[in-house]
Amino acid sequence: MRGRRAWLAGTLLLGALGASGLICLLIGAVPLSLAALWDAVRGQGEETTQVILWELRLPRVLTAVMVGGVLGCVGCAFQGLLRNPLADPYIVGVSSGAAVGAAVGVLLGWHMRGWGWAIALLAFGGGLLTLMLALGLSRQAGQLRIPSFLLVGVSLSASLWGVITLLLTLAGEDLSRVIYWLLGGLLNADWARLWGASVPALVGCALLLAQARALNLYTAGEETAQHLGAPVERLKWVVLVGGALATAATVSIAGVIGFVGWMTPHLLRRVVGGDHRALMPLSALGGALLLLWADTLARTLARPVELPVGVITALIGAPLFLWVMRSETRAG
Repeated sequence: MRGRRAWLAGTLLLGALGASGLICLLIGAVPLSLAALWDAVRGQGEETTQVILWELRLPRVLTAVMVGGVLGCVGCAFQGLLRNPLADPYIVGVSSGAAVGAAVGVLLGWHMRGWGWAIALLAFGGGLLTLMLALGLSRQAGQLRIPSFLLVGVSLSASLWGVITLLLTLAGEDLSRVIYWLLGGLLNADWARLWGASVPALVGCALLLAQARALNLYTAGEETAQHLGAPVERLKWVVLVGGALATAATVSIAGVIGFVGWMTPHLLRRVVGGDHRALMPLSALGGALLLLWADTLARTLARPVELPVGVITALIGAPLFLWVMRSETRAG
């Protein structure tokens, strides 16, 4: 029964994602018709329409799909590893390190020189440096202790957000740019950044998907998983490093976008169960669909002003989070 639900959910999500992608290509400050879109795909029609499709909307739609899919997949893996249905991709502190890197790049004026790629690279490096520091500080007797890792991650996040606050104080004219990045957004999406972030993001997700069976065993408990032959220590390292690698890649091009990585796996787990072999790819599809529409709303609701997409996901996710907490409290 669970298997049928998973196949049905996958079919529906995949169909909805394809249809939504097409619709979102048509929606914007300059609405496009299907005929105009088809002409642009064939390299015909007005030059303006081709620029809108190939240089603005298509890379943005694909970036939203990639970022949302990665956040959904990583959130699902982290919830399984930590055995906490409220865990999200940012729990290990990678987002804070990436935020510091990006803020430094903005304050150095790199955006004014057209070095957006350098800011993304600095953010990615900041996220990975935070991960390496957290891993190094949480090892005990050659083993990775999950509780210690989480505590170190929380401590590093708090310290780094103090640094971010200092940088915001010094930002001056660049304050709005830094804040927009911290709230998450796809305004600067382009082909170069998409391809650059896709490689580490997809490698990280591939590592996670390869651990789906081991995660199923691990959810029964660490000792039980060891008795059943799961490589527990390798599982911890692969999930944390792969998840952090993918998360750092998304933060480097889209900023910090909350709730997507928590919301989609949490809701889908209620529908299809906890088998990570199905739940992780479904969470990726759900996250991609959610962020695609959140970004479309962010760029159209308050035109000509564009809202940070993190604001949209927070407005959707916060009430849902409270509802989930209330329903679980009643059930308990």
